[in-house]
Amino acid sequence: MDPCAQTLRVRGDGDAVRRRILAAAEAVFAERGYAGSTTREIATRASIHKRMLFYYFTSKDALYRAVLERVIIGMVAVHERSRQLPGPIALSDAVAGMTAAAASNLDALKVLLREVTDAGPHLPGLVREHLGPLFARGAADIERDVASGLLRPGDAMHALVNISGLTLWYFQLVPLLRLLWDRDPLAPETLSERVAAVSEFIMYGLVGSPVGGARRDRSSSRPWRAARRPRRGRRAVSHGK
Repeated sequence: MDPCAQTLRVRGDGDAVRRRILAAAEAVFAERGYAGSTTREIATRASIHKRMLFYYFTSKDALYRAVLERVIIGMVAVHERSRQLPGPIALSDAVAGMTAAAASNLDALKVLLREVTDAGPHLPGLVREHLGPLFARGAADIERDVASGLLRPGDAMHALVNISGLTLWYFQLVPLLRLLWDRDPLAPETLSERVAAVSEFIMYGLVGSPVGGARRDRSSSRPWRAARRPRRGRRAVSHGK
């Protein structure tokens, strides 16, 4: 196909191409980190020419920032929906929403959490423009619900850190959980149980009861693998004499 014709065809479906570039970038940045990633590989995975990538994103840095902002925008959307609900129900809704958003953007979440743990160069800007205002609004909502008697008195920022830690960081533990559990940590039924468990935990801490959070059926699941024990009668192998 003529390159000009291909360019026009691709540009005609700009939103789809942009989404494809972002999906490829999320995967590459998640696998290799920022320093180890190249726009050439991202373009190849997106099935476009490298020049077309720069038509949508002016630089590798701009593309990386778009990946970071994509997952944060999802969190903001969850918060804006949840804050319209009463305190306890809002907390459960936020847990469910953040879990769903994270599960559907695993690569982007991995990129964001790496930027956080590595104190990456984009982190101050993300805090200033997105995460700072998001946490400030969340803290104000919790303080409002405390004042109205819907939630127990306590440090709002600690509450937000607990909620985000219990929801988002779960996904960083997936490789470990695959070894510890006899189930898929990302399976829909496992994530539903996770949402219920986290909601119940948070409700007891902030409300004093599991109001607004579904109780888990503890009799139906035993996720932990039993530790293997050596058979009796077998002598340990000596590496001595």
